[in-house]
Amino acid sequence: MEGGEKADDTDKESIVEKFIEGTELKRSHPRETWSNNLDFILTCVGMSVGLGNLWRFPYLCYKNGGGAFLIPFLTFIVMGGVPVFMLELGLGQYMSLSGFQAWKICPLFQGIGIANVITTAFCNIYYIMVLAWAAYYFVLSLTSILPWSSCNNDWNTLR
Repeated sequence: MEGGEKADDTDKESIVEKFIEGTELKRSHPRETWSNNLDFILTCVGMSVGLGNLWRFPYLCYKNGGGAFLIPFLTFIVMGGVPVFMLELGLGQYMSLSGFQAWKICPLFQGIGIANVITTAFCNIYYIMVLAWAAYYFVLSLTSILPWSSCNNDWNTLR
């Protein structure tokens, strides 16, 4: 054998390839892929920018000093949010696994996948309530006399 060559071919495989082979996650059919890059980028933006960003961000700017709030906010986004987003995105794309299964590559990081699922469940509960309020008031706005057009209602009149 010469220099740094090794006799065992399995040493040449990466950790990720060993993980995928060992977990029997190979699929009999190929996974779907994006038709073009723009679809993928718009989907990522749509998942990143939600109701919380549109409703809560202006409030946080006003409460925490206006434009001065943007400096630490953007710093934390660039230094923390973007690297973690790129790590998760790259790992998911490379391994072709869900966000829950991709973190099983290292037993120490399995909690990240579990935390992602739990956080998503709590966010969905919150947003379902917000959307229910919006749907409720939309239906009420279709009536000929709006319930909030006067103060003679049992819920907004002193008794």
